[in-house]
Amino acid sequence: MTNDDAAPLQLCVAPGLPMLHTRECSHLEAEAVAALQPASPEQLEELPVCSSCRAALDGGRRRRFDSFDDALEEYQAPLENRPLMREIAAGLAYSEIWIPSSSPYIAVSPGPGERILAYFNRGRVDIREDDGGYRHVVLPVNWARGGGGSWSARPAEPEPAMCASCFMQLPATGVCDDCDT
Repeated sequence: MTNDDAAPLQLCVAPGLPMLHTRECSHLEAEAVAALQPASPEQLEELPVCSSCRAALDGGRRRRFDSFDDALEEYQAPLENRPLMREIAAGLAYSEIWIPSSSPYIAVSPGPGERILAYFNRGRVDIREDDGGYRHVVLPVNWARGGGGSWSARPAEPEPAMCASCFMQLPATGVCDDCDT
């Protein structure tokens, strides 16, 4: 893991941006990051601070990593999911790896100010498509809704058998209790 917390954050402005930002702002494109200049005392008084940058200034900075494996270990991704996560990451052209301060995912991008290529969550990976949408890959161990709030490697429950006559759920015997068919 690299230690970005040692570097002080500075509020900056860029032409056309109505807010103050840091160079770590996740909202800014590469061109805007390149155009950032230190804010003047007047701008610091007058302009609002971007919410992501405010969180970083308040101590919620992202943790950057030199390797995807280091990020997986820090994130504590389920061991069963790591091979597929590594395979997906190997197919992406990224140079930056980080985990936001609240640790909801691992993000990878081609560089500062570039769009995130993929979000690696504990139970799925969201991969950015060329059209701006996402392809979702469900990982072997994923969040099972209604499963007691725990991670699960269990497959989804099969749909219950239904009676063809009265459309009631069949008991384990396979014979309908209501119409005996």
